[in-house]
Amino acid sequence: MKRDIAYFVAKCPNCQQVKVEQQKLGGMTQEINILTWKWEAINMDFVTGLPTTHRQHDSIWVIVDSVTKSARFLDVKTTNSAEDYTKIYINEIMDCQADRTIPTLEDILRACVIDFKGSWDDHLPLI
Repeated sequence: MKRDIAYFVAKCPNCQQVKVEQQKLGGMTQEINILTWKWEAINMDFVTGLPTTHRQHDSIWVIVDSVTKSARFLDVKTTNSAEDYTKIYINEIMDCQADRTIPTLEDILRACVIDFKGSWDDHLPLI
């Protein structure tokens, strides 16, 4: 039986391809960065050319979280500036992430007040 199996494997083209001697090495392995926080890495796109609403919105800003693959669809204006989009992102995405626990929150808040003095309230959502 052993001889019959060896003969079959020697003649079988599929068996010959999966032999270790026939396989090429994959090369150097690459380190994969594993994202740990939701909304740490995102992809964005815009859907434009829509009819204008009564609040003057004419586009949809699509933001997809690379970790959870969850998406947010925000109604926006094509005339918004980068600063406007930053504020929208902070209010709509970052504020929804209140489930993150930061053990050194007191130190971060103190640093925010010291660094930003009179405008610390503008930067508070970043924390």
